[in-house]
Amino acid sequence: MARQIAGSRKEQNMDKKISVIVPIYNVEAYIAKGIEALCGQTYANLEILLIDDGSTDSSGRICDAYAAGDARIRVRHIENSGQSHARNVGMEMATGELIGFVDGDDAPLPDMYRRLAELMEAHAAEMVECNFVGRNSPPPDQLEEGGVFVLDGREALHKQLDMEHRSRYPSTSVWSKLFKREIIEDLRFPDGRIHEEYCYLCQALYRCRTYVYVNEILYSRTIRKDSTTKERFSLRTLDKLEVHRERNRFLEETGDRELLELSKAQEYNLMIHFYNQADKNGMKKEAAALLQELRRERRAVMESRLPAKKKLIMVLFYFNTKLYRMVRDLKK
Repeated sequence: MARQIAGSRKEQNMDKKISVIVPIYNVEAYIAKGIEALCGQTYANLEILLIDDGSTDSSGRICDAYAAGDARIRVRHIENSGQSHARNVGMEMATGELIGFVDGDDAPLPDMYRRLAELMEAHAAEMVECNFVGRNSPPPDQLEEGGVFVLDGREALHKQLDMEHRSRYPSTSVWSKLFKREIIEDLRFPDGRIHEEYCYLCQALYRCRTYVYVNEILYSRTIRKDSTTKERFSLRTLDKLEVHRERNRFLEETGDRELLELSKAQEYNLMIHFYNQADKNGMKKEAAALLQELRRERRAVMESRLPAKKKLIMVLFYFNTKLYRMVRDLKK
């Protein structure tokens, strides 16, 4: 159960270096703002790692110009390989004891890393997370502004996986967090995939003894129609399903049945969502494959930890898929 702690502003010893990894691809309209936000952090002991992932616009040149004026900035230019690979390159370069991630079109607020580092030291935590501005929808819960919530890593992971009790924390993004290097030292993002953070964060939280969430907006997220996670439904979107299955395989190896059951419920929920999207977008082959798999997994789906309302929908789905589609389309 999360423990809410009265927020403390006591100054801590901030001598640990934070390596901030920024994957960059064709974000010339945004990257200067992000770099300036990092250079202006009130926590000065930063290593700013800008990974230019084969940009075809002026993003790489902008990075080089900033690096010439600030010794904390290091730039690496690589062939375009995707955000996951760029983050992995950053991890290989990082020399800090603490690790942060920022997306190339976003910007941390001035106190972000100072505040997260303070909380990490105050609670002997391995992972600290903040609130952010730029949500696709309102947060699913109400929390005291400035509240600090402390959980052990497994509790935090349970909270993230549990579909019955939705919460704004822990999020499934790495950019709202600060990590102790030791818990992610050997973790890597799956190359060439989008939605790559699900399995990565599952492994990190499972290793984490103490996780802290502070309900302060310390990160500004940019919502773009052309971002990798907002693109129109396509074959590439199905990466998310495979990443969920990688997470399941990891949890199966741990032997933690409860967490595995919660994760599999999310997988089944995603499968029906993707079936709907493939069906509506004319992707007949993919829709048929998902339909066949859902039918094959019928017993497992109905015995899973899916919320009751979701299971009621699945009853109709299994009883008469054609009628289910008619009702679904009518609701839209």
